[in-house]
Amino acid sequence: MGAKQLVLDIYSVNEDATKSAVEKYLLQAREYQITEYIPEEASMTASYSDMPRGNTGLTSDQTGRLAEKNVDEPIRRKKHIERAEKAVSRLNGRQRNLINLRYMSDDDVLDLNVAAELGYSERHYRRIKSVAIYRLASILGLFIFEE
Repeated sequence: MGAKQLVLDIYSVNEDATKSAVEKYLLQAREYQITEYIPEEASMTASYSDMPRGNTGLTSDQTGRLAEKNVDEPIRRKKHIERAEKAVSRLNGRQRNLINLRYMSDDDVLDLNVAAELGYSERHYRRIKSVAIYRLASILGLFIFEE
């Protein structure tokens, strides 16, 4: 009598949504690398008033909110870039090179151009890219599961 294999098909990964999430994360990191955050400015100089506004009972502090955002946003962008770079650095050499060329280094790069630059057939390129995207989804915690 043969041994029975235990199958745990609890979670089913939505491959298209997962791939989109990883690509969005990488493209956002590249966008943060090439663009500079321009701090927001107050529309007018705020004057202090301890009188509550509206029916909330809270005072408004436009300058404080803007200062908080202007400090937090560059830090958030830097952490996003560092996290993406750290995740890509954990891939093997071929995968890392492919992901860097396709997503991290230049705008408007096509898969066809990267495959040609690396000397890969389209099929070989897509296989390496698919495994790299799957690994990045695992590293970054970006798996999207079927319901």
